[in-house]
Amino acid sequence: MSAPVRSSAARLAVGLLALFTLLLTACAPIAPAGPTAAAPTGPADPEAVFRWANAVGLSRFDPHRATSSNDNTHLFLTYDRLVHTDADGQPVPGLATDWAFSADGLALDLALREGVAFHDGVPFDAAAVRANIERAKTVEGSAVAPELAAVESVEVTGAHAVRLHLNAPNAALPLVLSDRAGAMVSPAAFDDPGLDQNPVGAGMFRVTDYQPGARISYRAAPGYWDPGAVRVAGVDMVIYTDPVTRLNALRTGETDATVLSPDQVEEARATGIRVEPGRTTNFWYFQPNRARSEFADVRVRRALWHAIDRQALVDALARGYGELSAQPVPEWSFAHDPGIGPDPYPHDPQRARDLLAEAGLADGFTFEALVSASPDVQRHAEAIQADLAAVGITMQMRVLEGAQITDVFFGREEGDLLLGPGGGRPDPAQTTGLRYTPGGFMNPGDHTTPELQRLQQEVLAATDPQQRTAAFHDLMAEFVDAAPEVILYYATPPVALSPQVLHFEPGLADRPEFRGVAKAGV
Repeated sequence: MSAPVRSSAARLAVGLLALFTLLLTACAPIAPAGPTAAAPTGPADPEAVFRWANAVGLSRFDPHRATSSNDNTHLFLTYDRLVHTDADGQPVPGLATDWAFSADGLALDLALREGVAFHDGVPFDAAAVRANIERAKTVEGSAVAPELAAVESVEVTGAHAVRLHLNAPNAALPLVLSDRAGAMVSPAAFDDPGLDQNPVGAGMFRVTDYQPGARISYRAAPGYWDPGAVRVAGVDMVIYTDPVTRLNALRTGETDATVLSPDQVEEARATGIRVEPGRTTNFWYFQPNRARSEFADVRVRRALWHAIDRQALVDALARGYGELSAQPVPEWSFAHDPGIGPDPYPHDPQRARDLLAEAGLADGFTFEALVSASPDVQRHAEAIQADLAAVGITMQMRVLEGAQITDVFFGREEGDLLLGPGGGRPDPAQTTGLRYTPGGFMNPGDHTTPELQRLQQEVLAATDPQQRTAAFHDLMAEFVDAAPEVILYYATPPVALSPQVLHFEPGLADRPEFRGVAKAGV
């Protein structure tokens, strides 16, 4: 097995079709910095309803069976979690007020918040936590069971205290419990066949209306334990996959905020809309099912990296709102290895063709890529399709709605490859475990390498920060060598806000939770 190229090389301007070439020459990158509308001032209106346009619909309202991390935007308005995260992604108290590992790392004690009830009146207590974690591990179709595999049993140690007994140390567990695995459902709703559409949580808002694929209305739940998190009477979320529709809805006053496509920033600013850059753990990925098509061969996977002009994607499609990286963790994460450059497999169509020939595919091959109906994803797919065609690879596209696509690729294991943005999870070990180890929900086909498995166990077992950082750096080097998927780039998605928005935090994974969102009166 040849080692990956780790030095920079001159980019070759080959492999794009005429349409994409025109995009590159006619559209200079838009700099993220620049003048924008001033933030508003004034008192917040507690009776206001914050209106958000989302690009992707919800797979289901059952948090343990929801198949996409993009579902979190919908779920966490109504479901609270045991652990929350701060602006830097660090764990902070949620429904659990404190936690500590035992000396041997084989138990995690959680102190639980008192005086909390689910929206149906059922008390939140230790018994509810035990029931939720047991359900998340065993319910049919669970998407979070692999993240809780280390939890052997849950012991109720007090009315508001539990001990998670572990079969192996797992340093990622506190942040795992800040994700869907730690979302608390009313135990009375476990067996409700309508849970996928009628959630019963203990979060900031209740769902009062749900039109799948179109609209969700949330209204403030009385008595939420953190009153500073609820500064509006409700949140109305519309689903608009088309970025033009999202921007028009903001311009006409139908909505208060949305994520823009980078090519809309100047238009939005010209009309007085405030635009702020996002910060994300998400990346654009080109993820093969390594048990299908020709993708079991590392030479083929490396050929994908060399074939795709990733910098052109950043320049022409992200319009400068993105950065190259070769690692599935962002540059500011402790898990990111600064010794690995952003372009270990530089754009080199001839090298891609050579690798294919070494793999016995001198005449190329054909595969099916699942692509969402989002115009942004479509543009990326067309550019990549042209790059691959230039080295003899035929990419056939199967277009699906965004809310369906993760079910189809990860759940039903259809399609040879998935293209899209996402991937980032609260703890980097979640990302690597879910995507690159056997049994990981986001690893259809269960492909891995022995070294990836060994290093994954090492980053889970290490509780010393320096040891954990070193283990992650080794894991990142193995990731680059094994090339299980192509990290296209990290986006910094621009967020557009109406003049009435006083406070809004986009969330690290560009999945806002709307905590503390505030809006001025009209």
